Amino acid sequence: MERFNKRKFLIVPQNPSKNFETDFFNLEQLYFISDLLLVLPTNHDTIFDLKTHKYVGLSDNNEPVLIDRWFANNQSFLFGKNLYPNKLQNQLGRPLKMATFTYEPYSIIGNSAEDHHGSELLSSVLFALKYNMTPVPVINEKDYWGDIFPNWSGNGLLGNLVEDKADVGFSALYTWEFCYHFLELSKPLVRTGITCLVPAPKLSQRWLTPLFSYSSHLWFCVILTLVVAIFVLSLVMFCYNHNKIFNLKYSPKPKTTYIYFLKSAVTIVLKPVFQQSVSLKRIPVEVASKFLMGLMLILDLFLTSSYSSGLATVMTIPTYENAINTVEDLANSGLDWGATQDAWIMSIQHTEEPNYIKIVSKFHPISEEELLKFSKSGQFGFSIERLPSENYAIGNYITEDTIDNFHVMKEDLYWEQCVMMLRKNSVLLPALDLFILKMFEAGLISHWQNEAVDLYMNAKVQKAVKFYKSNKGQEKKAEKLQWSHVEGPFALLLIGYIVSITFFILELTIMKTGEKQFEFIM
Repeated sequence: MERFNKRKFLIVPQNPSKNFETDFFNLEQLYFISDLLLVLPTNHDTIFDLKTHKYVGLSDNNEPVLIDRWFANNQSFLFGKNLYPNKLQNQLGRPLKMATFTYEPYSIIGNSAEDHHGSELLSSVLFALKYNMTPVPVINEKDYWGDIFPNWSGNGLLGNLVEDKADVGFSALYTWEFCYHFLELSKPLVRTGITCLVPAPKLSQRWLTPLFSYSSHLWFCVILTLVVAIFVLSLVMFCYNHNKIFNLKYSPKPKTTYIYFLKSAVTIVLKPVFQQSVSLKRIPVEVASKFLMGLMLILDLFLTSSYSSGLATVMTIPTYENAINTVEDLANSGLDWGATQDAWIMSIQHTEEPNYIKIVSKFHPISEEELLKFSKSGQFGFSIERLPSENYAIGNYITEDTIDNFHVMKEDLYWEQCVMMLRKNSVLLPALDLFILKMFEAGLISHWQNEAVDLYMNAKVQKAVKFYKSNKGQEKKAEKLQWSHVEGPFALLLIGYIVSITFFILELTIMKTGEKQFEFIM
């Protein structure tokens, strides 16, 4: 876990062999060290050569260079030079190998340094030019970000870094904890929010419009309240009838059972709910029932008023179902989602939170060709990045003809800081960190990112995701009230007419047959 990015090396060999100098400067490790001083004896026991390696330049970076000569007799130097010169300030064209791949808007690889675009690629190129290095892209399109294995090998972008095939790597690399054990992480360039492009919510079935005034929990409470009121009122009337203490203002039939009072209570309680009047002959006016009926009438007033206003709202504003906007929504939906590689879930794959466990289990790393097929099914989610300035990093598999079937979640799954990565103990890290902070302070990183979005990313897809518009880029206009908007209330009215007529005919039939008369609520 320790870091030695600024370490200076002083090497004094004891009794070196004749080939020591040659073998030493052939070490591959010297390629990655800048501050090195080797003390070698000469033919005179009191004179020592102070040497280092060239480090800079396009080739022969390990070539030995005599810096000074030290005399033990008078403890003096021949030239009096700086024994640790700053080799990083001007590297004389030394290659800066950049591990990356084309991933808008972070990295768009051109044919030359002038043709490169993207916030991270341009940052790396200008860093190389500032210190007189030659930017050389190291591209691995097949494995994208890749992975690092415990034996210090790997594949993809991360593999190029850990195997010293590249000096710096970037393309939406996050502060992954496992990478810190093998590589260096720079200062952050930009904050990104990882979210999901999910199937667009569908319009609720309009024949159910009358039910949308209340939520399911409120419907449960209302129904429970009415059932309790019917039970209490029927019990009160039944007790009044069988106790001779009270006199009712109506005369129930002799040997009246509890069912009779239950039907009366249903009529008394439900008629005001449906905005129908209740005959005074049906309402007991004794003290106990006065309070009950007063509370019931107040409840009915609130219910009818709130239901009417709620129904007006539902019929004015479209109602959607199965909308996925939060992490909890995505976890409960069971929706399969994915991207080109599991790098998208590295930051959350070891979390123990239940929602994230569900989300990670539904992630599928698949190829771009398969993702393109899934984008047309409307039953799959796609991970995207929510960038500053309301921009989005979206894969090419989301096209203009399919974006209208999706919408972006309002909540991020998680957020991360984008960094560059270098080999462990890289001497370039201090200078790179300072350069990134200056570029960020000047607003150049944000400018380069916006420029890449405008030049290389599909503007219609960006606009559709940002404003949730159609693929034509036009806002959905307000519609006049149509039959499809009111078919639910009319369907409910029609059902009421059918039920009423059915019961009316049934009641007439029973009366004609001379059987016991039943009362129905109509």
